[in-house]
Amino acid sequence: MKTTSLLLRLRSIWIMSSWLRHEGLAAAAMVVRRREKNLQRLEYEQKLESDVGQVGVDSRGQLRRVRVSRERRGLNDVPLGGSKPFDEKQAEEQLQQTLDKLTAGDGPHYKIVKVYTASRQLVSGTLTRIDADLIDGNDEQRRCIVEIWAQPWLEQGHKITFKCHNQPAVHARHSRSVEWAEKKTHKKHNHHSLNKIDHLFHVFQIKYKRRYANSMEHQMRLRIFRQNLRTIQELNDNEQGSAKYGITEFADMTSTEYTQRAGLWQRSANKPTGGKPAVVPPYKGELPKEFDWREKNAVTQVKNQGSCGSCWAFSVTGNIEGLYAIQTGELREFSEQELLDCDSTDSACNGGLMDNAYKAIKDIGGLEYESEYPYLAKKKQCHFNKTLSHVQVADFVDLPKGNETAMQEWLLANGPISIGLNANAMQFYRGGVSHPWGPLCSKKNLDHGVLIVGYGVSDYPNFHKTLPYWIVKNSWGPRWGEQGYYRVYRGDNTCGVSEMATSAVLA
Repeated sequence: MKTTSLLLRLRSIWIMSSWLRHEGLAAAAMVVRRREKNLQRLEYEQKLESDVGQVGVDSRGQLRRVRVSRERRGLNDVPLGGSKPFDEKQAEEQLQQTLDKLTAGDGPHYKIVKVYTASRQLVSGTLTRIDADLIDGNDEQRRCIVEIWAQPWLEQGHKITFKCHNQPAVHARHSRSVEWAEKKTHKKHNHHSLNKIDHLFHVFQIKYKRRYANSMEHQMRLRIFRQNLRTIQELNDNEQGSAKYGITEFADMTSTEYTQRAGLWQRSANKPTGGKPAVVPPYKGELPKEFDWREKNAVTQVKNQGSCGSCWAFSVTGNIEGLYAIQTGELREFSEQELLDCDSTDSACNGGLMDNAYKAIKDIGGLEYESEYPYLAKKKQCHFNKTLSHVQVADFVDLPKGNETAMQEWLLANGPISIGLNANAMQFYRGGVSHPWGPLCSKKNLDHGVLIVGYGVSDYPNFHKTLPYWIVKNSWGPRWGEQGYYRVYRGDNTCGVSEMATSAVLA
């Protein structure tokens, strides 16, 4: 009996000692974790803010301050809880790093214009306030107060608030590893796809000589490039013709930037154009299956408007060059730069309308040759010399909207036609007969001025498909599309091809 009692007491002592050891280890682990967290905070505060003084951890794992002599304090010292001016150059560097990290994540997206003042305050981390001019994601400049509250020992240790004039406050967070987190998320689902996109973007930069101002812009353009790859895939998946879409020089541009690069203004639906309705006599006999004014020596070489939104000028000069060649038998290039400089109704590289350009040429007194008034891709002082005017415009005509048969008849009888069209699919066009799905290329949103120089038909017997098309001369150089040309489906007003068809009437 005594033996049994002794064994029970020993068992109880063993269980109690085991429990105490377990509780002691748990308590010790809690103390270690608390000390590690405090040490992280300590290292951060010691690194950035020398004015706090020497900070230690006592036996209970709590932070404590040690007084530092006045001689050991720096110029940028900030007392705990207090606020002091912060060096503007360092503030700009910190703000740029913060914006770069936000851009690499989900935004918001700003660019620094100027930093005015900055201050720092130590309060459970570092609170930096920066007064600066920023450019937001809509390219609008705003005066903002940016507050960056850094607590890097936390998982999402940076809270950023943008307080811009007359705008609601914008809040964002990021960690030190936001880029890693973004890549990890993508790689988890599609590791090879992410690597391929990075590679394609690198090749794109080399091919088109892209140089971005900083890492923030690089990340922004990469994100746009990635989105455009999805648009390219959507165009290819829904293509009703034979066109192929892929990476072009516009692959890092937003749709807004691309439209501005084209340069055609929207016509007012209720405002008269100023042109007369075209009289289109019916064609005698059967319309030819194909026709091309390039084969009749009525089309000049493909030109390049560059980064200037002057498509409207190239569309008009192309039309006049064709008419002049047909009438005189002499093919000459006329000056777009004269229109940029001397047309006061349109806005040079900021866009215009072919209607206005016809009127301007009539009022100015004609056009000089390209060789006499060369293209500079930017507006300059008008220096038109009337004695060098080689062609004059008496008027212009509007062809019937939505009537592509009438366009064929006019083209055969008179020459190349100036048109406006929706250039959405042209941003990524590589070749073939372009026939985008309607919702991807609305006939109402005309944003690019070009020139129809002919038409034809592509037959695909194996696929039981026949694709009639227009031959369109573009102004983005011979490296774009099919040696500078675009073939677009003919017969159903694809991309609004027959919505804004016009032609000059030479004097």
